[in-house]
Amino acid sequence: MNHSETNAEKIIKTHAETDGKPRLTKKAIATDVLIVGAGPAGAEAAITLARAGREVLIIDQHDFPRDKICGDGLIPDALQALAQLGVLDQVRALATPVKGVSCHGPKGGVLDIPSELAVLPRKALDQILVQAAIAAGATFQTPYRYSHPVIDGDRTVGAIAQGPSETLDIKANWTILATGATVAALQNADHCTRALPSAMALRGYVHNPTFKGLNERLHISWHKSYAPGYGWIFPCPDGVFNIGVGLYGMHATSWRHRLAQLPGLGRLRPRKPNLNALFKLFISTNPLAQSLMETGTLMGDIKGAPLRCSLEGAKPASAGLLVTGEAVGSTYALTGEGIGKAMETGILAAQSVLAQLDDEQTIAHYEAALDQLAPKFDIYRRANLINRMPWLIELAIKRGNKSPKLVKRMSLVLEEKANPAKLFTARGAWKFLTD
Repeated sequence: MNHSETNAEKIIKTHAETDGKPRLTKKAIATDVLIVGAGPAGAEAAITLARAGREVLIIDQHDFPRDKICGDGLIPDALQALAQLGVLDQVRALATPVKGVSCHGPKGGVLDIPSELAVLPRKALDQILVQAAIAAGATFQTPYRYSHPVIDGDRTVGAIAQGPSETLDIKANWTILATGATVAALQNADHCTRALPSAMALRGYVHNPTFKGLNERLHISWHKSYAPGYGWIFPCPDGVFNIGVGLYGMHATSWRHRLAQLPGLGRLRPRKPNLNALFKLFISTNPLAQSLMETGTLMGDIKGAPLRCSLEGAKPASAGLLVTGEAVGSTYALTGEGIGKAMETGILAAQSVLAQLDDEQTIAHYEAALDQLAPKFDIYRRANLINRMPWLIELAIKRGNKSPKLVKRMSLVLEEKANPAKLFTARGAWKFLTD
């Protein structure tokens, strides 16, 4: 599908035949900035660049609108980024507004944290963002799968992308990879530093328009049976609920993986997690989830996807190429939230290109911008230990229900108006539980 083709005069089509059968059509295209991937990070980068007058081509391997495996929750940083883009009102018109987060402990305790949030399936959200990029002047072409970079000397000068009936040879001054959590594109570009994901998640959609009790909050649950991880139920529009479970701790830097590399200790290597079994455990241990599934109708299949967290697992920049969004690890550990930070890193990548520096300076500019975000990601990475200790969640819930002041502090952390170190460090947690 060709959504827009502003560079028609730059497209050269060549046809060759062998034994009377046409080969794949080849197109040679030139653009200023090529963006691979039209999720929140890629779309945000495209909008920022196009509004600044730069020529932008976005390619994606899927036709839009398309489904995307995600929790679909929009927390304050995502809402703020959408407001900066000027599309927040459009998103709110379709999304389910929610009043905060309900944290469910393993023994039934519940703590409500107030905040202004929303839920909108990525199929709708990403379509809004892509349309905004096109309206800003970007060209969008699908379905084209990124194959490999085009290299001139030691600089990336474009990419080869494969479509169903043609191959694109794209020349670009800068390429931005916003290819999400799958690693094939990173590996082909020689930017992958860790192939294993930080986490895995499984989610489904349940239609249950008469179900009560879950419509006003994001519900997150912890239990020892599916630790280290959590389950969730988020209310989508039209009586639909996003329900899923996530599991952390599978990447190669975990202590089990490191020990497994030693002679004779290969038995310590973790087995591939059975997410379907974890999903069933979540349903069986959570009364709300069980009731939702029993009285509702599952829409389509339950689908899984990897997560890349903590700004880890990828080389963020090289001459002519920047990596952004979840490809560079823009998802928070502990919470699995990534939409807002994906958009933020997309803006940072675009701003680095717009600075019009030489390659070395552009790389330094982008890496320095990511470094400014790193301390917050590191706090959430260390706090991810909580997902291994559901009993600590229960204690925190009891403590929070006795202290409105602490609940307010958690609300401010959720809204990124307070330093999470005051909660998500050993000292902060101790103060939280004893103050």
